[in-house]
Amino acid sequence: MINACIKISLIALLSFSSYFVTGQELESSFDDLETNLWFSSYNKFRISDKLFWAAEMHYRRIGSAENRPFIDRMAQIYNRHGINYVHSPKFNITVGGVLRLDFTPEPGNEELKPLIIEPRIWHQYLFVMPFSRFMLYHRIRIEHRWSTNHRPDSEWLFRNRWRYSIYAKIPLNNPQLVPGTVYFSPSVELILQTGKPVVGSFIEDFRLYGNFGYIVSPRVSASMGLMYTTGQKTSDPTLYRRRYILRVSTYISLDFRKKERKIPAIKLSD
Repeated sequence: MINACIKISLIALLSFSSYFVTGQELESSFDDLETNLWFSSYNKFRISDKLFWAAEMHYRRIGSAENRPFIDRMAQIYNRHGINYVHSPKFNITVGGVLRLDFTPEPGNEELKPLIIEPRIWHQYLFVMPFSRFMLYHRIRIEHRWSTNHRPDSEWLFRNRWRYSIYAKIPLNNPQLVPGTVYFSPSVELILQTGKPVVGSFIEDFRLYGNFGYIVSPRVSASMGLMYTTGQKTSDPTLYRRRYILRVSTYISLDFRKKERKIPAIKLSD
């Protein structure tokens, strides 16, 4: 039943996005290629048998095509938190909030605010499919966001983001994902958006990502990879932005319970 729902959702999302791509492909164009650098820390702290506190920090920079690709200036800082409920080893849910800090695209321009905030509410549904040699994940994430821009007279706008991603973790030097394993993780994600300010620009982002990771212990791992993204700009649905993003991530899972209630190891997951 769960697999059928995932397949139906994926077909619907792809059909929905292809409708708008087909309708605009004759007049669409691409923006200049951007380069970004994202540092991310994904942390899970166990607070009961079924509950975790999910705490993420994301530090992002954007490059300059002229002299400093990937690292030229600050772009955003994300704080994403939520309560994660593990229904079973194959399914879990997370609900929480996000505070995004956006830095000005034109440092030194006094007509723009140097820093603005974007609050969000998010909920996520993760389906885990274990195989004999690798793990496959289906992730559905829905975000409700309130955003503005850096001009002092700009208004607040509300939008929804509808995200579906499928990714895998494939061990390379061991038969399973255990400490000491190097793994490869390919992923594809489609991000759609809806709301009053969205007129034709429904495809916010389409992401192709591959990374290599290393499992230090059941509670610590790290990865590094390169992601390519493209999507419509809200201000002009016929213009597609393009980005290469270098990503460096750490994953930490700790147990906050009393010693006598701890389990031997926390399952390595998303």
